[in-house]
Amino acid sequence: MNIFKRFIFIVLALVFAASFDGCSKFAQSKSQEHARRKQFERDKKKKDQAAQQAYEDAIRRNYGMQTKSTQRMMKQTARTSFAAKNNKKPNFLQRWFAPKQKRAKTNRNVK
Repeated sequence: MNIFKRFIFIVLALVFAASFDGCSKFAQSKSQEHARRKQFERDKKKKDQAAQQAYEDAIRRNYGMQTKSTQRMMKQTARTSFAAKNNKKPNFLQRWFAPKQKRAKTNRNVK
């Protein structure tokens, strides 16, 4: 009876080992996950490009509906705001922690 139990145990162990193909399934699922992630990134990039194109089209359409004087005013406002944005001083953290500029020494004893 003891030999029979061992035989049954060995047969069951071999059946479970043969049916358990975990390593190749893991590698396969990992490659599938990589492919899905790549496809998701491609789709996201296409959506972003489409959204950007739609935004630019809406800007052009809005600009086209305006009168000539309004278009000139919009152009002037855009130029002014662009100049104001680019002429800003750095924020307070950058100003506080920036290295201090050394002053040139002046010779006060010269007569």
